[in-house]
Amino acid sequence: MIKRKTFYIIPTIFLLIICSNKLYADGDVILHAEWDFILKKYVDEGKVDYSKIINTSADLKRLNDYLTTLGKTEVSLLSRDEQLAFWINAYNAFTVKLILNHYPLKSIKEIKDPWKQKVWFAANEKMSLDDIEHIKLRKEFREPRIHFAIVCASIGCPALYSNAFENDNIEQTLNLVTRHFFAERRNYYLKASGKITTIYLNRIFKWFESDFGKDDKQVVEFILPYLKKKDRDIINLSDVVKINYLDYDWSLNDK
Repeated sequence: MIKRKTFYIIPTIFLLIICSNKLYADGDVILHAEWDFILKKYVDEGKVDYSKIINTSADLKRLNDYLTTLGKTEVSLLSRDEQLAFWINAYNAFTVKLILNHYPLKSIKEIKDPWKQKVWFAANEKMSLDDIEHIKLRKEFREPRIHFAIVCASIGCPALYSNAFENDNIEQTLNLVTRHFFAERRNYYLKASGKITTIYLNRIFKWFESDFGKDDKQVVEFILPYLKKKDRDIINLSDVVKINYLDYDWSLNDK
């Protein structure tokens, strides 16, 4: 009888391990469901209702539970697109949690070293927001559109997308948030005078210029597909195209 019990217990344990791994490897719908709920409920046009989250204990717990899940996730089991979605969602969720930890405040810059604090647990590692952005996202994925997906809790940064990123549509979602970025005058506009066009860009393009191209010409080539046809035509017909950078608004993206 003992041998028979052992025979059944081992496959059961093995099955539980497989299912546990499958939970994190088989779909962002399960993995990021709690974060998706928070975004849908508390984010509107990129603004976050931080006060309401703090005062809704059930949803604050929901967010904390999600962060705990991020810490335990075996990222190596995920596909490339799932990993990309994982790190984008992790960065944004940790940023929201950082603001909640210090709320009320008028700017993320009121927090000491907000991007360098190694206080976040993701994929069984202790890391900072800088680690996620510069090592996990920029270095490993070399995907420039992440700059329009991750947010710094400021008016000057891209609007926080009100859905969790998921692997099955991440290409479309990255294109969507990039187009939304260029649709806002605070991030981009142009002025044409004769055959000379000046493009005014969010300062992100100055700080991370190498992610978009080695020179202004390549930067322009990167942004063209995401602009309205009218603007593309103006740029393409110009003899001279210049780039200027807009001031950055560090005010909190509070609702």
